[in-house]
Amino acid sequence: MIAERFGRGSRTVDLELEAQIEVLRDTKRKYETVLRLARALTNHLYSMVQTQHALGDTFTDLSLKSPELRDEFGYNAETQKLLCKNGETLLGAINFFVSSINTLVNKTMEDTLMTIKMYEAAR
Repeated sequence: MIAERFGRGSRTVDLELEAQIEVLRDTKRKYETVLRLARALTNHLYSMVQTQHALGDTFTDLSLKSPELRDEFGYNAETQKLLCKNGETLLGAINFFVSSINTLVNKTMEDTLMTIKMYEAAR
């Protein structure tokens, strides 16, 4: 260990530990990709829900102004509002998922990797 500190010996390596550390780093990269994609999904779904809401309002207005197509526009308005409601529920679930993955990647895994760096520095 002393020779190692002065650069005269080779570093002591725990191969099993090094392999586990590399697996952790690889897993973190994969979860970062999942997090990035889930955030993109959230943004796209949010835009879609906003569009459905606007469509629902527009169909409602059209049903009031077009008596001959009132039933069709009313049906479309209700469908869009139902899709909007279900989309908001899905957004809530995806936001919870994103929050959980964010905690895992940026807190738990990051803290573990910092502990590993401190361990390596202490050697």
